Amino acid sequence: MIFPKGQAVYENLNTSFTNVGELLLDLKANSFTGYVQISFWEYEGILFLDSGDIVNAVEETEGRRMTGQEAVSSIMSKAGEKNGAISVYGLSGEMVTMLTSVVESEVVYKDLTTDFTRLDKLITKLQSEGLTGYVEVAMKDKQGAGIIFLQAGDPIESILSTNGDAISGADVLPRIVETASTLGAAFNVYRAAVEEAFAEGAEIQAGLDLPQLLEVWGEIIATIERATDGLSAKGHFLNTFKDTLIERADDYPFLDPFATEFEYKEGQVAFHGGSVKNLSQGLGECLSVTIGKLVVGAPGVDLATRIRAELAAVKDKHAEAIEKFSLEAVMPEFLM
Repeated sequence: MIFPKGQAVYENLNTSFTNVGELLLDLKANSFTGYVQISFWEYEGILFLDSGDIVNAVEETEGRRMTGQEAVSSIMSKAGEKNGAISVYGLSGEMVTMLTSVVESEVVYKDLTTDFTRLDKLITKLQSEGLTGYVEVAMKDKQGAGIIFLQAGDPIESILSTNGDAISGADVLPRIVETASTLGAAFNVYRAAVEEAFAEGAEIQAGLDLPQLLEVWGEIIATIERATDGLSAKGHFLNTFKDTLIERADDYPFLDPFATEFEYKEGQVAFHGGSVKNLSQGLGECLSVTIGKLVVGAPGVDLATRIRAELAAVKDKHAEAIEKFSLEAVMPEFLM
């Protein structure tokens, strides 16, 4: 995929002399928004940053594409090799949000051509549909390529590449339309997977800031434990929670108490798994089920309201982290 260059911060730094980890720390300190591009022969990796945080990534090599947390790890590893190029481009937050979602996309229309439809009419149709995504334009006989990004139907950026040169900007769209009409072209239309990209971004943050994530989960679980055991025998919550983890082991094997990847003890959470993918989803679901069981077992007591009240302090203390890791989405009834 062609990406808009935006404002060049660094271009063609050599990986032999540039520590990408230190570069990312500097970009984070400056709340940078845009992307870092790592290029080798037949390889390209893109790390998207919003206010200094990596929110998604895409790696393309030998006809394969990988996104998300796995792409971040692979790109960081590749960046440690010699004789690659690193470039950094600043973009608006709106454009970064768009790009992070379009790398996770689905085909809407494929292999349309100027023999049957005009590009300007296609764009008008997509505007009426309110599409968020992009249109890929391939000129006949490989005479050039274009890409048009749309957000809620509005074209927000366009790129035209011809003879190895690429230009971008709002005024490029008419040129793409004219070039496609003159030369003939084929179009593919993609819808951005916004929700999937948002979830992927939360998982990436979880993987990069695992100690912080585990600290927040430790306080959430400990708070629920205190609220529950304060109305019953000590250990009642923990026993019920462990039973739930065992019951849900098929869905979340990394939470199985017998797998030794996840451990909760005395307000502290430890995780020794290889990937944090679905960690928060699994914990949120298992805690919600556990609370449901405890509520049924405590007739005459509004346990759910008591837990919400107790969690209010945790929500205030860790509001930024709860938002960053999207924890409201996995326990909406208690963390929203």
